[in-house]
Amino acid sequence: MHNVGADRYLITYADLITLLLGLFVILYATSQVDSEKFKEISVAFSDYFKSKDDKIISGGDGVLEGHKKGIPEPILPPTSQKDIQDIEEQSTSLLAKYIKSGNIEIIKTGDGLKIILSEKLLFKSAKAEIEKEGINALDSISKILNNTNKVIMIDGHTDSDPIRTFTYESNWHLSASRATNVAYRLIKKGVPEYNLIIRGFGSQRPIDDNTSPIGKAKNRRVEIFIKESKPETPSNEGYE
Repeated sequence: MHNVGADRYLITYADLITLLLGLFVILYATSQVDSEKFKEISVAFSDYFKSKDDKIISGGDGVLEGHKKGIPEPILPPTSQKDIQDIEEQSTSLLAKYIKSGNIEIIKTGDGLKIILSEKLLFKSAKAEIEKEGINALDSISKILNNTNKVIMIDGHTDSDPIRTFTYESNWHLSASRATNVAYRLIKKGVPEYNLIIRGFGSQRPIDDNTSPIGKAKNRRVEIFIKESKPETPSNEGYE
């Protein structure tokens, strides 16, 4: 009994050798490719695609005809010939109730048109989420600016009271976020974004005195400035 117990390791060793042998047999078997079967499959695929000439691209240089000349042409939305005067007339008509209530002001400038929207119309205090009535006003503006090839600047402004909340660290952050949300609403409703500029000015460009509540209320605003595009401004022209 003593001698048998001393040799028991041979059983484990034999099992290990058997397992290793089985592993090598499996690896060898899976590494062998049936060349005849491979040739048959290759010929079958070749015959199939040759019978489908009308469904594959002829040639063989790996380059589509449309791309041999370089970068494909961008697809941009069509634009209208609406001028600043047309935009002013439509704005005065569609935004009449907001103008009457004092929440929107339209100013004709030397090089364009400025639509000033009050904070009261668009936002709650220290917030950048657009209120329902503000969304309605912006949707009306989007109908005016759809498919127009003009430079559209969206400028956010605040009063001089410092702000520091969990969401907005300063008036710069708040003004930029408000301008971005207004611009994004216009884009979602179809205003072309390739000529759109978003800017946040904080309290640095007041239009009234910041020492009175009335003046501060006027300074808290978003301005949409529309002007003619310059030659270097991106547009949908010149791609032909």
